[in-house]
Amino acid sequence: MDTEENVVIAVRFNNQIRWFQSERDLWILDSNQWRNEFINAGYHVPEFDQHYRFGLKVVNEVNATYFLESMCEFEIHKDVLSLELIQKFPDTTSWWDVQALFPIMFVNFDACEVAGFYSEGVAMERYLPEGWKGEFIDFATEYPEDIFPSSEKFWVNNGSDLLALLNARGAKKSV
Repeated sequence: MDTEENVVIAVRFNNQIRWFQSERDLWILDSNQWRNEFINAGYHVPEFDQHYRFGLKVVNEVNATYFLESMCEFEIHKDVLSLELIQKFPDTTSWWDVQALFPIMFVNFDACEVAGFYSEGVAMERYLPEGWKGEFIDFATEYPEDIFPSSEKFWVNNGSDLLALLNARGAKKSV
């Protein structure tokens, strides 16, 4: 899987954290809102393709099980991400060098919330199912332990937070 074209997403569902690496567009939870925004801006947008995203125009807590089962080919174990980060870490000068490994979105199906944190692209936390909340926040460092435990973060190994170390390297380099 080409990590340059795909993004990493962290998902909380049934009190478990799962990891996915896939095309970004698959994680725009309400494609109707996204499509309507283009239409309102004067663009012609084709009708929803029923083969796209397993036929789901909106992904929410009701169809989460079906969606995540359908996404199983894109699920990635956190140890795979951890190993890749550990291999690249010695030659990495900042987070920017390995940003493709880090999640850009945290989808919490349990609480109907989404957090996005990325440097460019579609504002994924804006296109949400009815009743959901979204925010742009550094969930990797700011979410509490009960929502996103350190034990589930692939960049935390043996008490070392590689993300914090990368951020420190980057800050030191820019001074």
